[in-house]
Amino acid sequence: MNYESVKVTINGTGFAADYSARTYSMIPHKNGVTIDLAGVTSGRLENAQRFASEHGISQPFESHEEMVETISPDIDNIACANFAHGPYTIEAAQAGVPVIVLEKPPVIWPGYQEGRTADSATRKRESMQYLETVLDAVRESGSKLLYAEDFVYLDGVKGLIELLIESQQVGKGKVLYQRGVCAHQGSHAPAYDTPTLSGGGALFNKACHPLGPCLFLKQVEGILRNGRPIRPQKVSAVALQVLKHQPPESGEHFRVIQNVDDFGRITVVFDDQTVAELVGHDLSISGIRNELSIITDSAQYDIRVNPNNENELFLPDGSAAGNLLFREKLPTPQGTSFPRPNQFHAHGYVNEMSDAVDCALQADRYPQSGALMAWDTMAVLMAGYESSDNEARFVDVTEYCQGREFEPEEMPDPHVFGKVFQRTD
Repeated sequence: MNYESVKVTINGTGFAADYSARTYSMIPHKNGVTIDLAGVTSGRLENAQRFASEHGISQPFESHEEMVETISPDIDNIACANFAHGPYTIEAAQAGVPVIVLEKPPVIWPGYQEGRTADSATRKRESMQYLETVLDAVRESGSKLLYAEDFVYLDGVKGLIELLIESQQVGKGKVLYQRGVCAHQGSHAPAYDTPTLSGGGALFNKACHPLGPCLFLKQVEGILRNGRPIRPQKVSAVALQVLKHQPPESGEHFRVIQNVDDFGRITVVFDDQTVAELVGHDLSISGIRNELSIITDSAQYDIRVNPNNENELFLPDGSAAGNLLFREKLPTPQGTSFPRPNQFHAHGYVNEMSDAVDCALQADRYPQSGALMAWDTMAVLMAGYESSDNEARFVDVTEYCQGREFEPEEMPDPHVFGKVFQRTD
């Protein structure tokens, strides 16, 4: 493809849309191609107008459908409230958008928008049926879906995949146990505590982050070992409302969630009988916490994304920091903190959007986190809520994780994922 510029559109004007817009300016040089932020849409036109002015975006729009039809973007970023993820993905696919970047989680239970109630098993079944229609629309259109789980794109995850490739040469490279956490003191987005907009709480919207790379690493391990990804087999989980049931004084430093879970724990057993344990919660009083720990048959790899003690700062008076944010969700700069410069790099956003641009520029390039990642993530999360409603009993997910076939281009290719380590020769 001979591009002079890559046209990008963004849906949403909140946190995810903000880091999407900012990240495109940080992407490594791409053979002289410029990235044109061509359009933005929001639920309210005035928000889209403000966002366009702040980020140098060419044109605000009232609707997503109008935007993709008018702009014909090369990349459409769906970075809005979760309830719109499915409809916007279908609209983008039907408009022939080459690369669709879909933020997590992929969709929510469609019954929320219809004003229905149902048990968790029904919500799981109907959510997977709905996601199937979304992924089918993408496949039929020939679009490329990048499921935007930024944890998959962490440099640490890239490095571990390099290690797995090398380990295979000496008969090793089996991922045995994975553990991860994503937490802070509660999202301030109004949609977060509204199930009809968010689809769920800490399990759905936070535990999904460490879940992504754990699923990804098992996919890669299986592809390297025998050409077939290793998939989830069964799930046990709890989803709880902790702060809601505590005295008011206990919630002083948190957003006390009323309608969704503020603590979620998932155990995933894979079809090779290895394990991952993920926690997401809104009970971190000291700002965001993003961590992964992976034990293989030849190594232990701990990825401390945030906080990370690479940098340490002490401020006896927090006012000296002005409005600087040293770490995401850090409530105060006063005292000792561990600043995270270039957070968008550290959190994987730049690698993620760089993959999207590569996929737009190269016809034979496909996203490393794609339809397979979106599908297995959704199956695990919805089974997690079913498990929680049944005293954390294991819920089998093989109906979904073995029931849908994925094309090779919808799976990761570890050999093109990228390299982060130097070599000794």
